[in-house]
Amino acid sequence: MKQSTASTAQVPVGKPVHFLHPLTVIIIGVSAWVAALSISWPLLHAAIIALGWLAGIAGSRSLAVPATSIALSIPAGLSMLLVHAPHGEHQIAPLLTSDGLVTAGELALRFCALMTALLAAMANVHIPDLLKALQHLGLHHSVVYVLGASLQLLPQASALISEVATANRLARRKVTLTTVIPRMIIPVITRLLTRGADRGIALQGMGYDAPGRRTVLYPVRAHRWEILLRLIFPAAAIGLVVLAWI
Repeated sequence: MKQSTASTAQVPVGKPVHFLHPLTVIIIGVSAWVAALSISWPLLHAAIIALGWLAGIAGSRSLAVPATSIALSIPAGLSMLLVHAPHGEHQIAPLLTSDGLVTAGELALRFCALMTALLAAMANVHIPDLLKALQHLGLHHSVVYVLGASLQLLPQASALISEVATANRLARRKVTLTTVIPRMIIPVITRLLTRGADRGIALQGMGYDAPGRRTVLYPVRAHRWEILLRLIFPAAAIGLVVLAWI
């Protein structure tokens, strides 16, 4: 009975379990991003996209990563098509060349790989764990707080937009181009500022601005084999870049 109690005391109730340490995930994502940016290999870009989509689906339990990467890549691909398709050597139609299409397609594939690497990494990073890991490395707690507030701003704003839209719908208030500012934008901004001020008061009461080091309750543990991953992926990315540029 004592052993069971001790084991449950080490892990907070309801704490999400993540397979990899957040810093390991970021190192892998940055390595893939650097490789995709530096190397013009369409097969490598396609592999990064495929693996990133699988990792994103596994991390977010949804199709958000593939859908978002495609949504971001479509306008970029169209712009690359307009720029490169007319300028080639083998014309197949007015203002359209075959080699220009290939160039535009390769660039669009690379852009999708870059977006996928970032999105897949963020889908597998738990923001509170990342902030605890950064503070555990010695980063100042004020910097960690600003970083955490910045990373959580978009999700909070999205949730507030949904809340305000629901309130308008229940009150039967129509939101049009002329009423979107007073009925949507201003309420969302006001609530964001109010919640930020409330958090500031709570942090001040907890002694947030007091001098001294902070301890981290339940620090994020990394597996020993993750150290190998943190070395292998950057080394592989650098090796591929060197091989491609030789």
